[in-house]
Amino acid sequence: MHMSGHYSLGLLFDVAQQERRCVRPRTDTDIRAVARRVKKNEIVRVYRGLYAVRTYWDQLDQHERTRHIVRSLALWHPQWVFCGPTAAVMHGLECSYRLSLPICIVSRTRSHGRNSAGLAHYVIPHPETSRCGSVPVTSVGRTLVDCAAKLPLRYALGPIDSALRLRRITRDELHMHLAAAPYLTGRHKAEYAFSVADGRSENGGESEGRGVLAELGFPVHDIQVEFPCLSNAYRCHRVDYWWRRADGTVVVGELDGVRKYVDPSMTSGRDIRNVVDDERDRQRCLERQGADVLRFYYSDLNDLGALAYKLRRYRVPERGGA
Repeated sequence: MHMSGHYSLGLLFDVAQQERRCVRPRTDTDIRAVARRVKKNEIVRVYRGLYAVRTYWDQLDQHERTRHIVRSLALWHPQWVFCGPTAAVMHGLECSYRLSLPICIVSRTRSHGRNSAGLAHYVIPHPETSRCGSVPVTSVGRTLVDCAAKLPLRYALGPIDSALRLRRITRDELHMHLAAAPYLTGRHKAEYAFSVADGRSENGGESEGRGVLAELGFPVHDIQVEFPCLSNAYRCHRVDYWWRRADGTVVVGELDGVRKYVDPSMTSGRDIRNVVDDERDRQRCLERQGADVLRFYYSDLNDLGALAYKLRRYRVPERGGA
């Protein structure tokens, strides 16, 4: 990047961008120069002591921003081992953007380190570690154990499902890693998360939805169930969630995201009206085969009372009920 009147600062940011990390200015001259450019909105402070060029930073998605911060912190604190959802992001697993902060690092004892808005310490006396590039992280197995034990099910399933889907770990290996963590707090949470994890889940949003449904008491009976298309023998309709009621009737759940209607990569470049028409035809086809179709949106996962009301209205089977 061009930094008028400050060649060394421009070089700092150029090298950082090439190495996919942030800048930590160290000299008084660089610190003052960065502060001036922060005031001009050319540079943005992205974490305590770390900076990036605004135009560059704005084009990164949240996970890549987290990776930039972590690579920088790994240089700054070479003794740190990153863990939990931070390690999940570094491993390339599905993880909610809501878990971007705090950055999670390993502490050997409870007295070591204080949590803050930007940094969280996980007490792991003897962590199994690996590396993502130059960054020390907990292994995939240990990372998933910690996510399952510490996070709400809604956020734990994304990394676990994606690790299974990508064949980064097997179900048996999940349980082996859990058994190898004898003093784990939250063991029952982890056992339940591993029991409902499913590598067939196609993305983090579907995993989150399944976690919320289970926490609400409406665990899905199956996912990615296929129905034939009645108007095209070469097509089938795969639904996100599937339940069978006690009377034998079927209800399917479809988690809609805005991206389905506006993201060119998901609409194949078609007009939004064509996408909506296709969704309507798909729903009619499912209904003709006896399935009640319950549609809900990602935003509905944040209003549990309204979502539970909708699920009961569609007679979705509850845990322990009909």
